[in-house]
Amino acid sequence: MVTNLYPYPGYPAYGNFIKGQIDSLEPEGVHSRVLFINGRESKLNYLRSPFDLWRILNREPYDLVHGYFGLGGLVARMQPRLPLVVSLIGDDLLGQPDRYGRNSPLGHFFQDSSRWLARHSDAVIVMSEEMRRLAEIPDAIIMGNGVDLELFKPMGRDEACDRVGLDKRKKYVLFPYNPEVLRKRYDLVDEAVRRARSRLPELEILTVFRSSHSELATLMNAADVFVLASYWEGAPNAVKEAMSVNLPIISAPVGDVPELFEGVSGCYLCEPEPEPLAARIIEVCSKPRDSRGREKVSSFTIELVARRLVNLYRRLLGRAEIDESAFPPRPCVQRKTESTP
Repeated sequence: MVTNLYPYPGYPAYGNFIKGQIDSLEPEGVHSRVLFINGRESKLNYLRSPFDLWRILNREPYDLVHGYFGLGGLVARMQPRLPLVVSLIGDDLLGQPDRYGRNSPLGHFFQDSSRWLARHSDAVIVMSEEMRRLAEIPDAIIMGNGVDLELFKPMGRDEACDRVGLDKRKKYVLFPYNPEVLRKRYDLVDEAVRRARSRLPELEILTVFRSSHSELATLMNAADVFVLASYWEGAPNAVKEAMSVNLPIISAPVGDVPELFEGVSGCYLCEPEPEPLAARIIEVCSKPRDSRGREKVSSFTIELVARRLVNLYRRLLGRAEIDESAFPPRPCVQRKTESTP
C-alpha cells in the first residue's frame, strides 16, 4: 500500500479513512505493508519514496501494489513488475480551488497526472460517476470508502455533550474545518451561521479539525446539524459518518451526496450561498432532531467495501472471488507502517 495520506504522530487524524480501509483488509486474508510518503513534513520524501518502494519489494514477495491518491499512485507506478491498483480519492481528479473557487495550477497538475496514471494502471477505483468521467476510464470502478458502523452509531445528545464538554443549551453546527483545504468554504458557513443567529442566538459553529475517529463520532452525536458547503467533493466520508449517527445534514449538491440523500429524511441539499444556508440551518435547528440516514448507509460498511476490494485483487491475480455476503463483520486491526523517511 503506497499513500501520502495516513495518520502519523504530528497529525493523528490525517488520512484516517485510508487507514481504516487498509486495516479492514487484514481479517479478509490480505497481508500488507504501508509505505507512507509524509509529504507534509518534507516534499523531499516524494523523491525518496521510489527507492523505499523498490527496497520493500526486493526484500519480501508481494502480489500487487495499491496506490492511494494520485501522488501515492504515481510513486506506486514506478515499479513495473507487479499489477497496480490505484484509488483516486477527490482532489487528484477534481482539482484544488484557489480563493476564488477556480481550479489552481496545482489542481491542474493533479488532474493531468492522475489521468495519465489511470491509463497506466491495471485497475482504477474512483469515488463517484463524475470522477469516472474525469478519469476518462469507462471501466473505472466506483467504490466509496466504507464506514465503521460500530464506531459511528447514534447515542443520546446529552451524553455526547457531556463526553466532549459542550453546553447542552446551545445549538451546534458541525463543520469539517481544515484551513489548508479551501474547497471546504469555511467563510461561507461562518456567514450563514452569523445570519442564522438573528433567529437562533444560541447557535455556534463546532469545527472539526484533526479529531480522532472516536472523538468525531461523539461530536457528531452532540451536534444539531452537519453542514458541507464545498466547491466540489468526491464521496465525502464525513457525510456517510454523519448519516450513520442519524445527524441531520445540509450539503451542497457535490460528489455522490445527491444519490446518498435520495429518499432520506433529515438530509437536505442546499444552494451553497449564505442566505439559503442560513434559512435551512434555522429550519433544521428549530425542530426535534429527525434523521434516518443510518438506514441508507448500511450498504457502505467497512467490511463490505473490504470484500469488494479483495474480489478486485483476486480478479487481477486470476483467482476465484469470495462471496461478499458469506462472512459476518469482523474487527479491524493495527497495521505496520513504513514512512519516508
